[in-house]
Amino acid sequence: MLYLVINDHSGILLNVYRCLNKHHYTIDKNEYGKCAGNGKAYLKLYLSDGELPLPPSIESELLNIEGCTDILYQQPEDGTEKGSTDLKQAEQEDLKQEVEATVNQILDNYDSLESIVFSFAQKHHNEHGSNDNYRLGYELGKAIYLEEFAFGKPLKLELALKRMLSEALKPFGKISCTNQVISIENNKLCNPANEHSHCDFCKGFMTGFLHQSSSTKNTRVENLSCRSHGQASCSFEFH
Repeated sequence: MLYLVINDHSGILLNVYRCLNKHHYTIDKNEYGKCAGNGKAYLKLYLSDGELPLPPSIESELLNIEGCTDILYQQPEDGTEKGSTDLKQAEQEDLKQEVEATVNQILDNYDSLESIVFSFAQKHHNEHGSNDNYRLGYELGKAIYLEEFAFGKPLKLELALKRMLSEALKPFGKISCTNQVISIENNKLCNPANEHSHCDFCKGFMTGFLHQSSSTKNTRVENLSCRSHGQASCSFEFH
């Protein structure tokens, strides 16, 4: 479920629909409600198509819509915003800076990718952990693409998966790519001991990587299988 905290209703719904439909998200219905803690209005969206959490690029587009002030993935309750918009914004800024610092740490010492990512995941082992790990993966995938793969003519999705993304994923494990599906055997970035893992970091990495190219910027990534749920490999399909 997706919740948008808003200042008023006027014109926002149409702009939200336009933004999400452009990125191939399907909204089945919507409801308005009030945050119990501060009485602010929120827009509750029922999605039948499209992955959550949203990529940071789409979150930014939504937050640029006039009147849209926050994005949540859980039902707003008393104290959801901790009594202060300023505090919420400060927390988001702290996370942004931590993710940026962690990405730079990984880029400076890529041989330690696994330990750095797991250290970050352990620190963010809470109700927002999936979103935070996804965001770290997204920003790292973005950085890797811009540093190593942004030169030359943009490739269509199937070629981008085979020639670029598969290459970028080699430090993760043994990569195979067929029919717009990538599988990672013995994925080092998936923790099989964590039953709540859904390859959030890996999914974010792939999404951030592909969204930097004009020919693959609207690609959606679907997690088909995951080592942490007993499958032999972590597999992803791209649309």
